[in-house]
Amino acid sequence: MKILKPYFWPEKTATSATLNRFRAITTWLCVIASKACSLTAPILLGKASTALTRFDYETAIRFSIFYAVTQLAASSFKEAQSLVYLRVGQAAFVQLSELAFNHLHSLSLDWHLRKKLGEVIRMMDRGIAACDSLMKYLFLWLVPAIAECILVTIIFASYFDYFPLAVSVFFFVFSYIVWTVLVTLWRKKFRKQVAKSDNDWHDKCTDSLINFQTVKYFTAEEYEKKRFAASVEKFQMGSVNVQASLSFLNISQQILLQSCLATCLSLAIMSIRDRLEVGDFVAVLSYTINLFMPLNYLGSVYNMIVMSMVDLANLSEILAENPDVVDAPDAMTVPPKNPADENDVIEFDDVRFHYPTQPDTKGLKGLSFKMKKGTMTAVVGPTGEGKTTVSRLLFRFYDVLGGAVKINGVDVRSLKQKSLRGVIGVVPQNTSLFNDSLKNNIKYGKQDATDEEIMQVIEDAQLKSFIDSLPEGWDTMVGDRGLKLSGGEKQRTAIARCLLKNPSIVVLDEATSALDTVTENSVQDALDRLGSDRTVLVIAHRLGTIRNADNIIVLGDGKVAEEGTHEELLALGGKYAEMWNMQLHSARGNNSTADLNGVATEGDVESPGEEKKVQ
Repeated sequence: MKILKPYFWPEKTATSATLNRFRAITTWLCVIASKACSLTAPILLGKASTALTRFDYETAIRFSIFYAVTQLAASSFKEAQSLVYLRVGQAAFVQLSELAFNHLHSLSLDWHLRKKLGEVIRMMDRGIAACDSLMKYLFLWLVPAIAECILVTIIFASYFDYFPLAVSVFFFVFSYIVWTVLVTLWRKKFRKQVAKSDNDWHDKCTDSLINFQTVKYFTAEEYEKKRFAASVEKFQMGSVNVQASLSFLNISQQILLQSCLATCLSLAIMSIRDRLEVGDFVAVLSYTINLFMPLNYLGSVYNMIVMSMVDLANLSEILAENPDVVDAPDAMTVPPKNPADENDVIEFDDVRFHYPTQPDTKGLKGLSFKMKKGTMTAVVGPTGEGKTTVSRLLFRFYDVLGGAVKINGVDVRSLKQKSLRGVIGVVPQNTSLFNDSLKNNIKYGKQDATDEEIMQVIEDAQLKSFIDSLPEGWDTMVGDRGLKLSGGEKQRTAIARCLLKNPSIVVLDEATSALDTVTENSVQDALDRLGSDRTVLVIAHRLGTIRNADNIIVLGDGKVAEEGTHEELLALGGKYAEMWNMQLHSARGNNSTADLNGVATEGDVESPGEEKKVQ
């Protein structure tokens, strides 16, 4: 229940914490005052009725006025409680939303690759909503209702001095609660099935829309429609079972409630002959009706509480997840240069690593190489050798299992992640853009950039003519994941974003592998500008794009199989020469008049989990 603390006692760091704490205290005071008035009102009504039977009209009027004022006060305190709590609930909602959002961003890449995006968002959304539901239905509704039941039982036993009446109320209330709990637990299996099918149809909807283009490519609209309809139908059938079981619960509750009312009134009538007065009968009637009016909704409320508990447990599981990659307590910022050799910028020193889903025989097995300042180093190799893994280790999305990755002579595990990633820019194979304006997507590289700075990188990335052709210019919305842009336009946007960031190290992770030859050649000019005067790591499988690299690393069996310039590796006649000849032969077989830039024989997926499936 620690997660509910902001609703009871807002954090000091929260905005207007002192005022919200005052509101939280006021909320509970209003709850107590409202229940106190509700418990006092029936006695006043009973006294007015007794005075009326004695023809004491003045006393009857006086107690009637007191009764009306008390009822008004009870309603006023209840409304005040709702109004005051609204601000507390809003502040807590904001705080929990930020907590969950920040926590998701703190988790490692491996965690996100193993999860379904739609399911995680639904769990977060439901969990945060569950916190508010628990406060409203459990602490502000059920707990006060149970307290009222206990106090009414005490009043029947002490004030009216009629123990059988108190025992009857306690028995029926206890039976009602136990029966409600048992039936609700029975209904829980139906609710779980509905929750699962609800997640399923939302996931299928999200997955289908995210892969909109793929659906169109294969004219699979009918297949997607049937798949989605089957999921929705399963959800609706489960919902019918939930509603039917709820109706059964409500009917059985009514039987208990009406039995209690009949018993209490019968006992009160029999007691009038001995010691109780007519006014006491009226008071008992009022107490019984007031008591069971809120309990009449206990089935639905308890169901909401159980649902909220499940959703809260799911959110708690997410918040309990610990990131695999964390900053060391004494983590430092990236030093300006390597004290041992200022020309050495990046070093992979006997790096050993494999993904959690891979056996120990896979992955990197002692990878070692260095990158000099201002040079371009390319990493090539067959599919699955770990080319993209190299860039992920450099960004420290994962920690190495052995050896070290160093920046300016310092192990990246000793650096602050924010500082490390602040000096590295990337142009990925598949550029991911936000559903925002073109300008804001470019500005993501530097949030406080001026319009002049943005315009400069637009020109450097060769985006100006394209933006000028748009009716809304750089205010044009790019669509979800940039679907409104072509592959080349997205890559140039990524280059502009990276230029705006102005990093000292640039990673080109197969930045042009998804482009056609003509588009690739135009984008390559922008990439050349990006790499000027920077240390560049190129992950490539189109060898024609890295012929001018200062150093080429050929991966094989998780290690450096070959290393050298393009000419040196061709002269060596090893793996690189074999790959070059294969791509050259493929280009000639396709009657291509271009160089090797547009030809590839290797796949795009580097290793298990390297391409996240968003579902």
